[in-house]
Amino acid sequence: KTFDNPSQIAQINIKINPPFWLTWWAYVIYLISAYSLIYAYIQWGVRQRLQKIKELENIRLGISSNLHDDVGSILSGLAMQSQIMAITADARQKESLLELSNMSHEAMERMRDTVWAIDSRKDKYENLIDRMRAFAEKNLHLKSIKHDFTIKVEDLKMEINPDLRQNIYLIFKEAITNICKHSNASKVEIIFKAEKTYFSLYIKDNGTLVKSENSDGSGLNNMDLRAKKIGATITTEKNAGFAIIIEKK
Repeated sequence: KTFDNPSQIAQINIKINPPFWLTWWAYVIYLISAYSLIYAYIQWGVRQRLQKIKELENIRLGISSNLHDDVGSILSGLAMQSQIMAITADARQKESLLELSNMSHEAMERMRDTVWAIDSRKDKYENLIDRMRAFAEKNLHLKSIKHDFTIKVEDLKMEINPDLRQNIYLIFKEAITNICKHSNASKVEIIFKAEKTYFSLYIKDNGTLVKSENSDGSGLNNMDLRAKKIGATITTEKNAGFAIIIEKK
């Protein structure tokens, strides 16, 4: 444009568009891409962790199956063979053979506990409760001791840490065994409560003879050690019987 007056100043508006990689929609794409990469990385990490868990579960299952099939059959055969030999043996040999048979049965029982603890298919509260109930019914019945087993579990299908499951069961087993061996109780009350971050186990008998009064109390010491191992506390009460309370918060 030309001007009649040379002193006039011309004003020209020039708009320069930024390159496409600096536009707002490019930044949106950058943001979406960043989130997508982060999400993909998290998903990859989760899949890797799940894969490791699955592999560990398969290893646990394999070990438990091998123990049950191989070691279990050997111990069962040893117990049966020693019992058969004891029938025709003389008095001196019979006592040794029967002792060997009893030791084999005891080893089988402990092996079953180990197999159950390792088995990855048993990592739910319902599995723990079923085993606790079976042990209580079997052993208390032999001593003609009645019992009430109350279950207050948020979700029986809820998974439980294998180490926690094993130690709860062994504490329970020790407590019931102590009652059978060292108490003149006629009734036992059992209450088991569990939520996602809490559990408690209450076992009370109405007997007057308690192990701590007749021995060095190693059973209670064992239970206390197991409770500490899983971050739980164990307390006892002596009021119209003897009670053991295990809690983990």
